Amino acid sequence: MIMKTRDAILLTIAIWILESLFAIRFGNAVVPVAIFLNAGMALWAAIDSTKIHLRLYRSGIACHPVVLFIGITCLWIIGFPWYLSVRYKIKTGTAILKDGATNVAA
Repeated sequence: MIMKTRDAILLTIAIWILESLFAIRFGNAVVPVAIFLNAGMALWAAIDSTKIHLRLYRSGIACHPVVLFIGITCLWIIGFPWYLSVRYKIKTGTAILKDGATNVAA
């Protein structure tokens, strides 16, 4: 999944709206499912961050996978599109490496 910042934000908003609509339609029973899905996306981001060597790049979200998981789980509406945006930059080769980091094929 490679997407530009705008697309990542739109995807996150669409997921949030769908979760909200399901919560309105089916009540609070949907909330645990939404939390589980958001945590699943955070887990995917944490695992994927090790594959793309996220910590080698300059970004406010370039942190240890466990910290990334907790951060995205707690602030999913901000963290998930931010991660997708940084991931896009890494995959397209436009992300800036930290000082002393060597280039890694993404």
